[in-house]
Amino acid sequence: MQPGFDQPMTMPGLPLGLAGDQFTIPAVVTAPRAAINEARDHARQANLDQRLTAVLRGMVRGLACDGADFYVLNDATNELVLRAHHQEDGREPGDKRRTLMGSSADVAALAGNALVLEDDLDVATWAVPVWCGAAICLPVASDETIYGTLWIYCREPRSFTNAEVELVEIVAGRLAVELELNKWRSGASANIATPAAEPTATPIVVKQPASSRIARPMSHPQLDDWELAGLAFTGERVQSFYDWQTLADGRTLVVAGSMNTNEQLTDGLLEAARIALRSHAQHAGEAGELLSAANHTLWLASPGGEGLSMAVAMLAADGTHATVALAGNAGFAMWSGSSSDWTATTCPAMGWCENTNYASRYVELMVRERLVLATTNEVPPVARFNGRLACKLREPSAAELRMLPGKRALRLFADAMRSGGAEPAGMALVRRR
Repeated sequence: MQPGFDQPMTMPGLPLGLAGDQFTIPAVVTAPRAAINEARDHARQANLDQRLTAVLRGMVRGLACDGADFYVLNDATNELVLRAHHQEDGREPGDKRRTLMGSSADVAALAGNALVLEDDLDVATWAVPVWCGAAICLPVASDETIYGTLWIYCREPRSFTNAEVELVEIVAGRLAVELELNKWRSGASANIATPAAEPTATPIVVKQPASSRIARPMSHPQLDDWELAGLAFTGERVQSFYDWQTLADGRTLVVAGSMNTNEQLTDGLLEAARIALRSHAQHAGEAGELLSAANHTLWLASPGGEGLSMAVAMLAADGTHATVALAGNAGFAMWSGSSSDWTATTCPAMGWCENTNYASRYVELMVRERLVLATTNEVPPVARFNGRLACKLREPSAAELRMLPGKRALRLFADAMRSGGAEPAGMALVRRR
């Protein structure tokens, strides 16, 4: 055998003639940049998740709430996808995917309306992802992109101040900034905030509901002298609303209104009345003058119909008295302890007649006395109605009545109205502190 021919290949360090184990030379990675980019994107998304969760955690703890969910729109804009959440008590968040068509509260928020739900009655009115006692829903958007909605929940009913709602708005803006920064860092032009969406065979077409809801005041104004609350009962043939606004001169406008009809124009007329009252409030000296001016405006804009029932109060800046005006099936009550004095109206509904002049009634509120504005399906006889109200309002103790927050006091009064044969629609409550 000649050297160099027909000899088995040996590894260095092995005795001649003993062949080593065969091995394969590892393949050279030809595209390391793709693997690096993938790892970088994964780390970036993980960091984004941590930052979003940390922002939600700080908001929940800062406002003494119980949880928060951040939903983003998918690429087809027909679903809301849970992007981040934080729950203090460890309970489950909202559904991971929710159809936009079945999320009325989110649709209202995406349209630019902040929803502040302060008790279980408000929560039951809207499609809230998590059953709770109180919640806030706000849009999360930048100057150019609408990303989704932010929810914050409380287990028990509670009220939110303007400062608290503004803080949630700031948090929503922070979430939008985080998504914008992540979009800039990744260089992506698509909706990078949304997890990979499952393909759907048939896209969901979101239809505008036949009748939209009237915008509610964002939250309670910061008033030292007055406590405010409102309820709106809406059915198949009744649409209602409540509203309040602090004027530049220190006075406060409080309104409750409704309309008994099933026409699609109802919401538009109620919103027109709300805007007219706000527009004329600054220049009106008292509630009757305001209601007369708004009635003329509404009559010019209204195509005619059944008219609107309206209860309007102008609260003085000194925090002791108010003027009240009524139209249609409306009334007001001075409520102190277990006794109340109900006053109804015989004036025509708002929008019926161009030249109707509504009279003002001057009322003075004692400390802890409540003024209730209400519209109803029909106004019962005052004497019998006052007796039924007094009977129902005597059920809680005097101490319980003093401690009742505004919304719960209004629900108690609404039950008392039903016991007297009147179905409440729009209601607002004013209490002197």
